[in-house]
Amino acid sequence: MPFDHTESPIETAPIQPWWGEYAFEINQSKAWQFGSLLFRITRGLQEWRLEYYRPVVQYDYEQKWHTIEDANFGFPQPVKIERYMFKSTQDKIQLMPRLADRSVVIKPVDPIYIPAGQRGTLYISTPLWIAGFIEGQKEPIFDIPVILPKDTWFGPNHRTGEVCYATAVDGRTELQLLRPRAFRAVTPIEFHNTSHQQLRFDRMNVPVPALPLFFSESTQRLWTSQIKVMHESSERPPRIRVENRTPPNAGEVAYLHPPRDPAGTLFNMFDSFF
Repeated sequence: MPFDHTESPIETAPIQPWWGEYAFEINQSKAWQFGSLLFRITRGLQEWRLEYYRPVVQYDYEQKWHTIEDANFGFPQPVKIERYMFKSTQDKIQLMPRLADRSVVIKPVDPIYIPAGQRGTLYISTPLWIAGFIEGQKEPIFDIPVILPKDTWFGPNHRTGEVCYATAVDGRTELQLLRPRAFRAVTPIEFHNTSHQQLRFDRMNVPVPALPLFFSESTQRLWTSQIKVMHESSERPPRIRVENRTPPNAGEVAYLHPPRDPAGTLFNMFDSFF
């Protein structure tokens, strides 16, 4: 999917965190609208019930959210229902953002070049999931995307590669031109070209399952750690490194979620980098 070049300079509206701990009485429902996703949770005596409705077409600019006061409103059809059984339910559930469960492929409208000896940072953003955590359970009971990305294949041919997500992406060399969004996280990708040749890339496979997730109130953004791409010679692929600290321009951050797959392979970010 191409970068979105239609954004105007930013009007910064504060992001109100939609995540956190919510308390429920027995048989109580709570409902939200996250972008175009309608979402309701009900606590029973021995089960949690999740209902959600996702329109056929979702738009990435739908980044606002609110609590729905009438939690028992009628859902549009078709509604997806999931039930989670417990010996007895606790009175709290925690909603948390997570990064995508697969790598995300970004594709600029025009190829990006890094001249020999140059370095630079590209800021991209990728979509978030909503996960529901119950105390005592290591894994979330549900884990769904706010906006469902399209599937794509990434690899040198149809036999070698992996299924990833493709998403419309703002790719900016200046952070202030990247609009803060409630359901996307920013990843800075720093390129170092120490070779003697100019580099070009057409597509990039961002390994988001290997990245932790943070929130910065001062910048009003969700962040991942930074990725460094170091290209030293045309005879071997770039070296990829995930920084184990938060990006310097994120400011003070709150740690939201560890990587889904901290041992993930990071060597297949590019299929056309030369």
